[in-house]
Amino acid sequence: MRRSRFPHHKHLLALLSLAALFCMGSPASAQSTRDNDTTIRDVASFDMFLDAHAEIAEQIRKDPSLVRNQEFVKSHPALQEYIQAHPGVSEEIRENPNAFMHREQRFEERGDRRELASLDQFLDSHPEISEQVRKNPALVNNKEFVEKHPALKEYLDAHAGVAQQWRQNPNMFMQQERSFDRQEDFRDRDRANDRYAVANMDRFLDSHPETAEQLRKDPSLVNNKEFIAKHPELQAYLQQHPGIRQEISENPNAFMRQEQRYDRQEDYGRNNGGFDRDPEHREAASFGQFLGGHTNIAQQISKDPSLLNNKEYMESHPELQEYLKAHPAAQAELKQNPQAFLQSVPQSGKPMPKAPTVEKPAQKQ
Repeated sequence: MRRSRFPHHKHLLALLSLAALFCMGSPASAQSTRDNDTTIRDVASFDMFLDAHAEIAEQIRKDPSLVRNQEFVKSHPALQEYIQAHPGVSEEIRENPNAFMHREQRFEERGDRRELASLDQFLDSHPEISEQVRKNPALVNNKEFVEKHPALKEYLDAHAGVAQQWRQNPNMFMQQERSFDRQEDFRDRDRANDRYAVANMDRFLDSHPETAEQLRKDPSLVNNKEFIAKHPELQAYLQQHPGIRQEISENPNAFMRQEQRYDRQEDYGRNNGGFDRDPEHREAASFGQFLGGHTNIAQQISKDPSLLNNKEYMESHPELQEYLKAHPAAQAELKQNPQAFLQSVPQSGKPMPKAPTVEKPAQKQ
């Protein structure tokens, strides 16, 4: 439970006064807040203790009732000393060991996820270090290697939790990081697919206002065969875009809410000069610029677009992998239909041409 934050307005003093009166008038509520805050501190404190005592942690997490076992506690002086120094934790954990340890594990998982996310971001921005430590995670314990890579040293110094876990068990920790990285890739692709589907459908509806009006009133019409048959352009569109058809058919109301939200954002941005009307065009232009600087890749994939879904080819071109990872929307479109997307790339991978200049007629003297 997080403590509420008062807004920094001119009414701050009044709000604080009201809060003080409320607490004075409601001691039970104030006590509850203190109890919750105390419990969070206790959980965090015990989690830190367990992180530093792996053997004790393993046993207690398997059987939380061991904290009530005097023989077990006496045979682990560090645990005994900790419990004596933290009577609040001792009371909490002894009252309900399973519930307390369940909270501690949730706290641990959230912390682990934050640390893995932090390391994943660091490695994504330092591909040379990433390549080496993923091949040999134990390099984190190689002082010479760390000293030769100041960015890594600085990161480890600033992230003691990551450094500790990584150094204790390098292989296991990097396996967790790779698993996290794959999960993030899947999420990025899913989000990119969703954005692509919504933007594409929005463009179709913009050019078919009558169909748009009916679908926005009743999204379930997209699953009405009679309605689809009476609208051949919609029928053709859904046949040409099976991924979009599947998304909108599974949950028409949710999909159309996203489309309407996108449409409002587009209208707002267009009126304020800050919204790219065609994200698909933007991705194609960006990929075109990338290919303009990598002519070998451009020539190879123009001859065989399926190479973009060939693992061996992708692994032998890390710069292409890195680009697609940084552009999940382009990656999603290339995976769905590489040939169609490449056809939309301007001038087969060359940068987009400048708009032609129109010469003004010479003024008569």
